[in-house]
Amino acid sequence: MKRSNLKNTFYKKQSCETLKAYKKQKNYCSRLYKKEKKKFFSNLDPSFVKDTKNFWKNIKSYFSDKGRNPSKISLIDKNDNLISDDEDICEDLTNIIKTATDSNGSYTNNMIINDNVDHILDPVEKAIQKYEFHPSVLLIKENMNSESLQKFSFKNINFSDVLSEINKLDSKKGNGCTNIPTKILKKNNGSTISFLQNLFNKTIADGIFPDELKKADITPIYKKENPLDKKNYRPISVLPVVSKLFERLIQEQINAYIDKFLSPYLCGFRKGFCAQQALISLIEKWKISLDKKGFAGAILMDLSKAFDTINHELLIAKLYAYGFDKSALKLMHNYFKNRFQRTKVNSSISSWAEIIRGVPQGSVLGPIFFNIYINDLFYLNHLTDICNFADDTTFHASDLQLDSLLLRLEHDASLAIDWFDYNYMKLNQDKCNFLMSGYKYENLWAKVGDSKIWESESHKLLGIDIDRQLKFDSHVFSLCKKAGKKLSALSRISYFLNQNQRRLLMNSFIQSQFSYNPLTWMFHGRKANNRINHIHERALRIVYDDQKSSFQKLLQKDNSCCIHYRNIQTFAIELFKVKNNMSNQIMIEIFELRDITYNLRNQTDFSSVGINTNAYGTNSLRSFAAKVWNIIPLYMKNLNTVKAFKSEIRKWVPVQCNCKLCQTFIANVGYIDNVTNGY
Repeated sequence: MKRSNLKNTFYKKQSCETLKAYKKQKNYCSRLYKKEKKKFFSNLDPSFVKDTKNFWKNIKSYFSDKGRNPSKISLIDKNDNLISDDEDICEDLTNIIKTATDSNGSYTNNMIINDNVDHILDPVEKAIQKYEFHPSVLLIKENMNSESLQKFSFKNINFSDVLSEINKLDSKKGNGCTNIPTKILKKNNGSTISFLQNLFNKTIADGIFPDELKKADITPIYKKENPLDKKNYRPISVLPVVSKLFERLIQEQINAYIDKFLSPYLCGFRKGFCAQQALISLIEKWKISLDKKGFAGAILMDLSKAFDTINHELLIAKLYAYGFDKSALKLMHNYFKNRFQRTKVNSSISSWAEIIRGVPQGSVLGPIFFNIYINDLFYLNHLTDICNFADDTTFHASDLQLDSLLLRLEHDASLAIDWFDYNYMKLNQDKCNFLMSGYKYENLWAKVGDSKIWESESHKLLGIDIDRQLKFDSHVFSLCKKAGKKLSALSRISYFLNQNQRRLLMNSFIQSQFSYNPLTWMFHGRKANNRINHIHERALRIVYDDQKSSFQKLLQKDNSCCIHYRNIQTFAIELFKVKNNMSNQIMIEIFELRDITYNLRNQTDFSSVGINTNAYGTNSLRSFAAKVWNIIPLYMKNLNTVKAFKSEIRKWVPVQCNCKLCQTFIANVGYIDNVTNGY
């Protein structure tokens, strides 16, 4: 108030005395504000408080608005009218979700289904007979050994299993409008475990999933772009905690049985699989062909509402083909039946809408059912490979002859389109993309369905920008741009934070930009590497308030290493898993182990590969594997567990690495080994 009074006085009397008094009071208020703000953030220090929710709630707004709903949701309807009432928004979003599930997969094809099943009363038997001669069901049976196949049925759940799953529940997650809070369920587990055990075992025996556990509350979460567009909101389902608890218990039984039948290239929603492995498989196979002066190409397919198109009866028929007995199928059929959901915006709730197709998003069993549904797609690709993660499916191949490569891609793409059609999935042909790599004179096109798709210079696949030369510099520069924006946000509020908080934010928002699938883009150029190191150095200077020390000294103060060395450490962990047979088939195929029965002076566990070019031979993971494994200390290689190896490898700095990024470049001389001058 005093500052405002002095400000008004200065405007009335334009003199040096009034200006001096106003500036003095203004500076005093600014110091008070900064002091109180610093005190506020210090009280939110995650190292001193148990609940860090308040810290992240106040901090995230400085760095990102991703996943945050606008303070007030408003939508534009099909008539370009603005909808601002919460009740109208709830009903509108519910109708959109219901329309999507009702319209997708609503057609029938008499050529692939049996319509003469109306007289069958048992819904499970009816689904089996209806899709008995469906191409996918026949394909599954062809690839299954029916004679030695053991039928799957659910087993009774033990007391200890229920207790273990209850203890794993996260009390901070939502529970819906009318459900039992997770915190109360965990606090009173002594009196509820026996009841839940009996309930779950009765559900298994009767094959009837309780209807109250099928009701979900939908929360619309804003994704990106125009907040008035309904398509830019992701529906997040919140199911009853008891439903998720039961689903986790039966999911373990399903996974233990079905995992051996799933394709090794099906990377989504599986333990020990990730998007990075799918991308590594594609990129390394491309580099093998390009290193031999060949060609490589891929057709990226885009599905519309893939999770909402699952046909329940066809899924039951596929489960039966995989060996599920009818008692298990009865429970699974009932699990999908009478499933309802409603949308919640603030305090308003829509009416209930029945979901007749699709797997329940937000459920525990939804992802495994989706994997089972699309698994037979992998039986079709005889001429190509599939890079898959969840609903992202890419057919790719390599060949020394360009014409042969195009024929292979178009052939398997045509088979895939037919598969999508008779499995009730909708392919967006307009959003499909075509990538081609290799030396040629002109741009090419591929025929996908009824469309001709011209090749792209680059395209984003599973979050990574892949260009035709596999250089990844553009992807790294985009990462640096994002990290630079986060770094600017950190610098603006660094004064109010202590060192621990600044370091936490650097790791969470800046270094994390370079943590997603690092092995796919680690062979970038020196210019991109210098850009990464520059951002890393700036971040460390802000964290430690040090503008004089060198980058190497800052890394020592932080007890860390540069991003490239961190990527090498990550690569070493993958090699350790392959060496000790702890990895999956994708990685084992790429990194070939040597079978040596005698001692050599320079013995290594990984085979060296023939190299023709630096761009695709030297700069490949399969070539880099033996070099990295050779410089890892022997005692680390002999560790027994991945956990122990990770703990030790993060302390190791690979200063002996002689890759192009680790070497020193001198003008008119070239690259020299950099064995002692690593960051």
